[in-house]
Amino acid sequence: MKAAGWLLGLLLAVLPAWSQTETELLNAIVAREEALVEAIELIRYGNPEGAIRLIKSLPDKTKRTFEAEFLLGYAYKISGKLEDAIDYFSKATRYESLSLPAFFERGNCYLIRKNFNLAVFDYDRVILIDSTFAPAYNNRAYARIRNYGEQKLPVTQLKFARRDMEKVLRLTEKSRPIGSEYYYNLALLDLYMSEYELAISGFNDAISADSTVSKAYYFRGAAHFLAQYYDKARTDFTRASALGFQSNQTPEFMRVLELIRAHEERTGEKAGK
Repeated sequence: MKAAGWLLGLLLAVLPAWSQTETELLNAIVAREEALVEAIELIRYGNPEGAIRLIKSLPDKTKRTFEAEFLLGYAYKISGKLEDAIDYFSKATRYESLSLPAFFERGNCYLIRKNFNLAVFDYDRVILIDSTFAPAYNNRAYARIRNYGEQKLPVTQLKFARRDMEKVLRLTEKSRPIGSEYYYNLALLDLYMSEYELAISGFNDAISADSTVSKAYYFRGAAHFLAQYYDKARTDFTRASALGFQSNQTPEFMRVLELIRAHEERTGEKAGK
């Protein structure tokens, strides 16, 4: 039995874990013009349309700057007008060709639009500018996972995504606690790629971070089953059910495990590991 394609659908969107980055990048924009400072405040307090009107009313000398173009892109993005946002973030990069905020935000726009290859390209640019910027690795991993199946070497893309997620762990382990979901996602990738021992280890980490995550027991059970640790698989499926998680695959797993146990009792031979 091989890990099925539906596993990828269970990968959580890691992007929301970095929602605070939006505000952090906005704070990084240093506006010298009083009107642009006012535009930042309008955006910050939920009036992006007002910020757009204000910036567009400014003289060319003020609005044709990196700060103004970036703020227009940002305001359009949070207004849901992604095509306009991409256009203005692109204009911003013409003023500052090494602008981490502009490339990162444009990548996020592409990600929302499901233009995953373009999103990955922009996150690549961000990482070239600052190889320690964890959100870029995080979002690039998410784009690669979502783009699975559109590539010539899809499993290779998943391996790259896993590498990015490991990089996030290394960059943030001291400054930002990583919850069980991140370990869980890494383990799901390993399970999908038939790296069962790695998957088991990852689910162990997820359970150590939060012992109430029922789905981690279930998928660790699947990894144990596929690695032929049948007794451990039975224990995990039972634990997952006790915690309230049961997949439509659970009855089939348990049926096969009962057949294996019956065979062991009949023959006196241990099956699996």
